[in-house]
Amino acid sequence: MILKTPIKTSSLCQLEESVVSGHFAAVHNKTTEKPQIWICTELLEGNYASIRIADNGIGMTEEVIARLFDPFFTTKPVGRGTGLGLSISYQIIVEKHGGSLKCISELGKGTEFWIKIPLKFDSV
Repeated sequence: MILKTPIKTSSLCQLEESVVSGHFAAVHNKTTEKPQIWICTELLEGNYASIRIADNGIGMTEEVIARLFDPFFTTKPVGRGTGLGLSISYQIIVEKHGGSLKCISELGKGTEFWIKIPLKFDSV
């Protein structure tokens, strides 16, 4: 049995770049603890894959979380980000493929992204 996702490899790479680079920036800015990023994958019931990416960075306010997937929204300094990465990631996962992309964050404690992607199984 071969496990497939309808999402192109280039789209998954773009998603990874958008989410993981944000985590690196968050833990880089935190100085009180040893910076850490966790990535967890698992198969879920109903033919879905789950990818969870978490950090112990600075976290985000509710205002930032509410705008996180808006086009051109960024918390980075001018010239350091376009504000398109998470917006495009949301379109790829949610709008094009029927998955979900959620963010859970607590200011001062870190952030976690939950990605749920539909899968297809083909017999060999």
